Amino acid sequence: MRFRILHTNMHRGGWGGQPNRILLLSKGLMERGHCVIIAAPKRATLIERAREAGIPTFDDLRFPKKFNPVTFVKEIIKIARLIEENQIQIVHTHGSQDTWIATLAARLLGKRILVIRTRHNTFPVANHLANRLLYRCLIDHVIVVSQGITEVYKSTGVLGHKIEELTTIYSVVEPSRFKNWEKQKKEIEKEFGIGRNTPVVVKVARLAKEKGHIYMLDILGKLCKFLNIKAFALGEGPLKRELKRKKKELKLGCLHFTGLRRDVPGFLGCADLFLFTPISGESLGTAMLEALYMRVPPVTFLVRGVDASIRDGQNGFVVKARDTDKAANRAKLLLLNRRVKQKMGATGKKVIERQFLLNHLICGTERLYSRLWQGTRAKQALSS
Repeated sequence: MRFRILHTNMHRGGWGGQPNRILLLSKGLMERGHCVIIAAPKRATLIERAREAGIPTFDDLRFPKKFNPVTFVKEIIKIARLIEENQIQIVHTHGSQDTWIATLAARLLGKRILVIRTRHNTFPVANHLANRLLYRCLIDHVIVVSQGITEVYKSTGVLGHKIEELTTIYSVVEPSRFKNWEKQKKEIEKEFGIGRNTPVVVKVARLAKEKGHIYMLDILGKLCKFLNIKAFALGEGPLKRELKRKKKELKLGCLHFTGLRRDVPGFLGCADLFLFTPISGESLGTAMLEALYMRVPPVTFLVRGVDASIRDGQNGFVVKARDTDKAANRAKLLLLNRRVKQKMGATGKKVIERQFLLNHLICGTERLYSRLWQGTRAKQALSS
C-alpha cells in the first residue's frame, strides 16, 4: 500500500542527525511510491534541502520553543488544514514542539489518521499529566533511534504500558553521499594546506553545549604538545563566538571552525581520527556512523547509544565523559599507530554495512507503517 505521509520537524538553522534522517527517509519513501510532505519552520535548512531534493514542503510555521497560546492554536489550524487538503494518512513527528502541534491537529480531524513520533535524543521526558496524555492516548506509536532512548523512557515511566511497544530503528548512512569523497578530499587538502603526512582530527556537530566542543579544545591542546596536527570542527550553532574566543585563548592555531559544509565525506576522507565528545542528549551519533563508514575510528565519550555501534578497542575507543586526559592518550595512539587505525577502521566499516545502511531505515519504517495501519483499520472494523 502507498501512503500519504507528513513529516514534521521544529529545527530551524544548522544541520544534524535529526533533519538528515528525515530527509533520507522522505527521499527513500518517495522513491518507493509514497507521497511525502515535510513541514518545518520558515528558512529551516531542512526545508531548503528538501526542496533541492524535489520533496514537497510546507514552511508557514514557527514551532516556537517558548509556548505562545495564540501561535500554538494558529499552527494547529494550519497543520490540520495541510493534513485535510493533502489527505494525509500518517503524521510522523520528530521534535517536541512539532509533536504537540501536529498530533493535536491530527486528532482534531478524528482517529483515522495514524500518528507516529520518532524520538532522536536522550533528554528526559517528564512524567506529568500532559505528557502522559500525549504519549499514552494521542500518539499511536513511538520509534526510538537507539536503545539508550528506551532506557530513558523506562526511567520516567511516561509511556505506561506502551513501553512494551516501542520500535527501534537506527539512524543510518547513505552510501551514495560518499561517491565523490576523493575529489572533495583533494579540494579540502588544497584549501587548508593539509600535507601528505599531517595527522587530521575531525568533529562534526552543531556548536551547542551538549555536543561538548569545549572538551574537544582541551583534547586538542594536549595533542598539540606532541603532534603537528590539523583539526576541523564542522557545523554551526549558538556557541560559535564563544568557542572561537576559547580557541584564541588556548592558541589552537591547528583548529579550523569551518561552519556548515556539504563536503563532509571529503573531510572524513582526510581524517585519521574522529572526535565524539557529547555530554548529554546524544542517542546514537549519525556523524560518527559516517566516520565509521569511511573507516575513521572514533574516540568517543561514553554516552547513551554509543554501544549500538562502538566496541571499545575494536572499532574505536570509548572513554568516560569529560575525561580529556584519557581521550587524548587514546587519540595519540590512533594518530601514531597506522596499523591500529587501519584495523579499527576496517572493523567499523563492517559494523555499518551490517546494520546501519539506508535500506534498513527505509524498509524498517515502511514495514512499521503497514503493520500499524492494518492494526488501526482492524480496530476500527471491530468498533463499527
